[in-house]
Amino acid sequence: MTDIDKTPVAGAIMTRCTKCKLELRHVVISHNKDGLVAKVKCNTCGSEHRYYSEKKRLEIKRKKGEAAKLAKKNREAEEYARLLEKNQDKKEKKYAMTGSYKDNDVIDHQTFGKGIITKVKYQKMDVLFETGFRLLACNKREEPIGTTV
Repeated sequence: MTDIDKTPVAGAIMTRCTKCKLELRHVVISHNKDGLVAKVKCNTCGSEHRYYSEKKRLEIKRKKGEAAKLAKKNREAEEYARLLEKNQDKKEKKYAMTGSYKDNDVIDHQTFGKGIITKVKYQKMDVLFETGFRLLACNKREEPIGTTV
């Protein structure tokens, strides 16, 4: 809690407007039972909304970030299960950076376990593992140590 959270009614306060989506000057309309700013009015657009302290805004932002990460993880888990079932008849290939792969190949990685290749680019490939997507190297040539190109 900061001093700005105790700004008196009709006092000016800088906060983010929920309608304008910008940090703008507002007027305090009311306080809560603890004497802290509860409601403000935007001087630019005239909208009235609840006041969120900096601490509260950071907490909301963190919760939204956590929810988005969880949703992404769930989508990846569903996609992994679907691709694994679709490619269950394919034989797993042992992963090596020098190996050549194509889309929908099933690989066995020493650290990440079983994965399905979703996209192959020049010397990189996107692989979906149970823990999520990873970018792995492929089609690398082995060059003797000490040679220059």
